[in-house]
Amino acid sequence: MIKQLLITLLVALIVIIVARVKRAREQARERSPQTAEGEEEWYQSTTAVVGFIFAGIVILATAGVTWMRYLHANEVVRVEVVEPASGARSVYQVRRKDLGEREFRTVDGRRVSLGSGDRVERVD
Repeated sequence: MIKQLLITLLVALIVIIVARVKRAREQARERSPQTAEGEEEWYQSTTAVVGFIFAGIVILATAGVTWMRYLHANEVVRVEVVEPASGARSVYQVRRKDLGEREFRTVDGRRVSLGSGDRVERVD
């Protein structure tokens, strides 16, 4: 929640800065005579450079967050299932994304469904 608020504030701040720079540039051009030599290309203007930098930062941040979520979801953890009647323990290796409340799929492809009395311990 707070990340979304900070990102929104950052975007608003960048928009305000770009608008002020653009307004200042337009006022400076109105005061001075326009010449063909002094005209900048659109891709060399400060506004475009700030936009390209911002787009690059957003793309890199999104890629980083996506990669970290992928790594976390595919991390292999040990799961111990304890049967309360006999006390027998079964150990399985499970990816985090495949671990559910009462069932899970192991790394080797087996689907394990747990009874109401079985106890699950996740060992990180």
